[in-house]
Amino acid sequence: IDKQACQGCGECTVSCPNGAIAIRWDSSSRDLQEKMADYALAVLKNKRERSCFFNFLVDITPDCDCFNRSDAPIVPNIGILASRDPVAIDQASLDLIKKQVGLANSALGKPLASGEDKFKALRGLDATIQIRAAEGLGLGSRKYKLVEI
Repeated sequence: IDKQACQGCGECTVSCPNGAIAIRWDSSSRDLQEKMADYALAVLKNKRERSCFFNFLVDITPDCDCFNRSDAPIVPNIGILASRDPVAIDQASLDLIKKQVGLANSALGKPLASGEDKFKALRGLDATIQIRAAEGLGLGSRKYKLVEI
């Protein structure tokens, strides 16, 4: 793979007729999250002023929406967020999820208190790595003002 030309989409792994291209599964979660911030910055290059972002904090399940299965939500539905800043909206989303009481009948296995990190409890991962990396790249700011309507 030409690393200079690679966009990191992974399409080559499924389109190679000989199965000669493999994903490096030994990469750390930190590496993946930091790369995702890099990719977001590349996608938004020359589009920042024309972009807006929406996060739907409903049916928040333990795993990524890209999985071929789902599970029970880990927190009650919160609502929909909108922002011109992709970093601020993701930070606000994580903060609102953390503020909720975790649902006992979910993969959490017990009701987690408001203020407990639900994603760290599920997978032992720091969900803020990507957001901090994005802020460091100048993609946006983790500071936000929540306006309820």
